Amino acid sequence: MSDPDVGVGGGRAPGERPLRASPRVVLVHTATFRQARQMVPVLIPVAALVGLDDGLLTVVVMAAVVTALSLVAAVLSWWRFGYADGPTAVVVTRGLLARSVRTVPNDRIRGVEVETPPLHRLLGLVRVRIDAAAGSVGVNEEELVVDGVTRAEGDRLRARLLARRPAGVPAPDGVQAPQPPVEEELSRFQPRWLLYAPLVGSYLVVPLAAVGTLFRLVQELPDAVVPDLAGPEPSPHLVVAGLVAAVPLLAVAAVVGAAVVNWGYRLVRRGGSLVAVRGLLTRRHTELEVDRIRGGTLSEGLGMRWVRAARVNALVTGLGQANRRGQLLPLGPRAEALRLLGRLVEDPGPLTGHPPAALRRRLVRALAAGLLVTAAGAWAAAALGWWWVPVVGVVLTVLGVPMGIGRYRALGHAAGPRSFTVRSGWLVREQAVLQRRAVVGWQVRQSVFQRRAGLATVVACVGAGSGGYAAVDVAAAEVPGFAAAASSGTWAGTLAP
Repeated sequence: MSDPDVGVGGGRAPGERPLRASPRVVLVHTATFRQARQMVPVLIPVAALVGLDDGLLTVVVMAAVVTALSLVAAVLSWWRFGYADGPTAVVVTRGLLARSVRTVPNDRIRGVEVETPPLHRLLGLVRVRIDAAAGSVGVNEEELVVDGVTRAEGDRLRARLLARRPAGVPAPDGVQAPQPPVEEELSRFQPRWLLYAPLVGSYLVVPLAAVGTLFRLVQELPDAVVPDLAGPEPSPHLVVAGLVAAVPLLAVAAVVGAAVVNWGYRLVRRGGSLVAVRGLLTRRHTELEVDRIRGGTLSEGLGMRWVRAARVNALVTGLGQANRRGQLLPLGPRAEALRLLGRLVEDPGPLTGHPPAALRRRLVRALAAGLLVTAAGAWAAAALGWWWVPVVGVVLTVLGVPMGIGRYRALGHAAGPRSFTVRSGWLVREQAVLQRRAVVGWQVRQSVFQRRAGLATVVACVGAGSGGYAAVDVAAAEVPGFAAAASSGTWAGTLAP
């Protein structure tokens, strides 16, 4: 299978042999059962057919079979994998029976990331991810992966693919060879910023799952291990004590998780690239071209806003997995995030608030669920005696008021001489600041209720980040003016809702 936009083999000269990964990657793939995982669905019915009457012996035999299959699959995968970084394109070839050849021109490469997982580091290897214009050939084909090359080869690939002049091309006679670019540090992660981690939802996902599993295990153990101590149901005091103990454990686990992911984080500008390095167990080296950056986003979760913390992502044209690869400040003070965002794109100025009709829409949406539950609860209390249902409805209704006001206050937009910004969101408030040149089109949406309220949602379509950023519930009369100020005046006459 080839990239539909280019020819096969366009990245290397005729007769040039492709490069191979280090043979040591066979050990990595064998130990991680990378190829053997696909065989697990086949082995499960086989194990069921053979039976597990022999207990430990059967388990040992099955483990030996899986390991042997993993080794064979890893050897074949290494043998049939090749790559070449030619003067015009990168070519990656893989597959035993079904051969796959992917060719990506160098001018479509958006970024290069060098990963060093623990086992790779032990064997002196790295994994190189080459981002190739997100969405060009499907979600799963946004990147090329060259796994299991040496550290020196990984650094060579990274420098070669992001260089303006192909590697190995000497400077013309009489022209001095370019000097190494000056490195400017833009940001460095401070250990005290880890204290923000318990307020970030993404760092709490794994600890919450672990706590849920632990509670399930504790609930099951009494019947199986100590039946004499098992009651008809867990003691309320035990449940409360477990919940109280879980809170500090969750906080500690979130801090540890943030430290593992972001340890040693450092962002520098090196020539025409932004280089971010981070990670304790898996070390990642991500490089993005400055010329392809079209702006950035400032994200603030509800908990983060309490302590004035934020995150910053770069919006890069064609970059896949932008939430991870474009991350320039994983977690830090809001002042530091604003300073860094200002280095990416010019501040367009203070935000313009949205009309009162937008507040009414936010309140109606926020109160609707609570009022519905309250109405249903009144019937449930009278017919079934479920007095707690209307109480829940009243609580939801009361909480809907600050939620609706908070969602309204999060709305805003502004346009400056060279950039514009839109902001929305409540649980996670996100403000996108983009260069005017990033806009490739506009979309205006109006529901029946928006039309009656004189509102509209205008979406700036860009070739970076999520592809579109919306100013929600703007006054309909302001849409043409905002679009003209945020891009080109030629839009003004074409966007009247």
